[in-house]
Amino acid sequence: MRARSRPLLPAALVVAIAFSGLFSAGAPARVSAPLPTKKQGVLTVAIELGNPGFAEGTLANPHGFSIDASRAVAKRMGLKVRYITYPFGRIFVPEPKPYDVAFEFVTITPARLRLVDFAAPEISSHQGVLLAKDITGPVTLARLRKLQVCAKQVTTGFAYVQDVLRPEGLVLEYATAGDAFDALSTSICDAFVFDLPALIAAKRATPDRYGAIAGRVGSTERYGPVVPKGSRLLPALNKAITSLRRAGVFKRLGARHFGPALASTPALH
Repeated sequence: MRARSRPLLPAALVVAIAFSGLFSAGAPARVSAPLPTKKQGVLTVAIELGNPGFAEGTLANPHGFSIDASRAVAKRMGLKVRYITYPFGRIFVPEPKPYDVAFEFVTITPARLRLVDFAAPEISSHQGVLLAKDITGPVTLARLRKLQVCAKQVTTGFAYVQDVLRPEGLVLEYATAGDAFDALSTSICDAFVFDLPALIAAKRATPDRYGAIAGRVGSTERYGPVVPKGSRLLPALNKAITSLRRAGVFKRLGARHFGPALASTPALH
């Protein structure tokens, strides 16, 4: 008995199947290009230690909001993380940087955007006023102007003191937050104007070292990681940070390191 012949496939379909088999069996899968970091597979993060609640401890064992946030971002990007110390004031100097990104709770401002690029913001807050322990009673803006005020150089807190508050006396400037906290704890200055989250963390850690948090001042500020101008890493950073923020990661980290006072501290009038 004669076998039934199979129907012939169209020539174009035969060619398509042949090419499909070629690419599925022998062609390598497309591999994503590695992220443009200083060291392949590693996110090099600049921090400045000595900032309560944000970055404390040692370089070998740092802890704080900036540390937890940068680790979460690096993990979301599929990278390991390596920390280096870098002075806050030099972030805005136009020179080659040894880091991929700086997590130093930098306020995003138009002036700074001319010098560096910012990734998507992690959290928002205000400047605050922490008093020396011998300053008692209600403190208003009018009274604050008569006190000895200190601030950290090259910060929005210092800009607020100089341009908005305008104290009657000389403003004491300090290169690091640690120096300003020391001056406040020994009553060299009466009030320290600085990022409210850091003031809250310092007061929580050593409540007997300082007086009260008088209140918050100025407008709302957004904190964002900093990259050198034109960094090719920025799109990947933005994607990771936006994803983590939508998942509530930064909000939970803020609650862990700064507590409810971050939202409940009243404005100073």
